[in-house]
Amino acid sequence: MGKPLKILSCTFISLFFLGQVLDAQKKVVTDQSGDGSSGGFTLGVNLEGPIGRIFDSDKAAFSAVTHIKFAQKWFFRGEAGFENLTFSPTNEQERSYTYESNGSFLKAGVLYDFFSVEEKGNNDNIFIGLNYGFAIQEHGSGSYTIENGYWGDFQGSMGEYVLNTHWLEIMAGPRTELLKNLYMGWTINMRIKVLQDNEKVLDPFSVPGFGNGDNTVNVGFSYVIEYFIPWRKNRE
Repeated sequence: MGKPLKILSCTFISLFFLGQVLDAQKKVVTDQSGDGSSGGFTLGVNLEGPIGRIFDSDKAAFSAVTHIKFAQKWFFRGEAGFENLTFSPTNEQERSYTYESNGSFLKAGVLYDFFSVEEKGNNDNIFIGLNYGFAIQEHGSGSYTIENGYWGDFQGSMGEYVLNTHWLEIMAGPRTELLKNLYMGWTINMRIKVLQDNEKVLDPFSVPGFGNGDNTVNVGFSYVIEYFIPWRKNRE
C-alpha cells in the first residue's frame, strides 16, 4: 500500500500548487458562493449509479451530494448512498455461483476551485479535491459450484457477513450554473483502497461507492445535478 499512497500524495500536492499558480494569475472580482453575498449549500444527486445500471442490470445504486463553501476557493464535499447487487440467473450460470450484496457508503472531503473568473455573476468552477470514503456492506453466496472432472463437482454456500472498506479518492472536473442556483458538473475520480477490515472469507464483487472489489485502484466518473440553497435571502 506504500506505493499507491505515495502516488496519491504527490498527485494531490502537485494539483494543489498548480491551482495556486493559476489562481495568482487572475483576480477574482465576483463572489462565487451561489447567489452572491449569502452563503449556503447545494443538494443534489449523483447519476453515476442510475447510469451504471444501464450497463449492469444486476446492480442498483443511488447517492446524494452536497457542497458547502467554507473559505475563498475552498468547498466541503459530502456524499452518501447505497448499492444493492444480486446476480441475475444468467450471471449465476456463467459464474457458477450466486451472489448478494447490500451496503451503503459515505464520502467526505475538500475541493479547491482554481477557476478564476472576471465575468460578473459567473459562478462556474473547476475543482480538484481529495475525499475519504467508507463503505459497509453485507454480502455472501447462497450457493456455489467448484467443478472438478476427476473427483466430481463440489457444491456449497457461504452465509452473509459484514465487510468494511476504506479508501482515498482524488477527483477533478468542472461545474457550471445552468440556471440561477441550478448546477451541473462531472468529475473523474481515482479511488485508492487503503484498508479493508474483517476477515475476507469472500472477496466482494463490488464495493458500494468504490467499485470493483478485486482492485486496489479504481477509476470512476461522477455526474452531479444539484441546487443551491442559501442560508438566508439577500437584502437588496
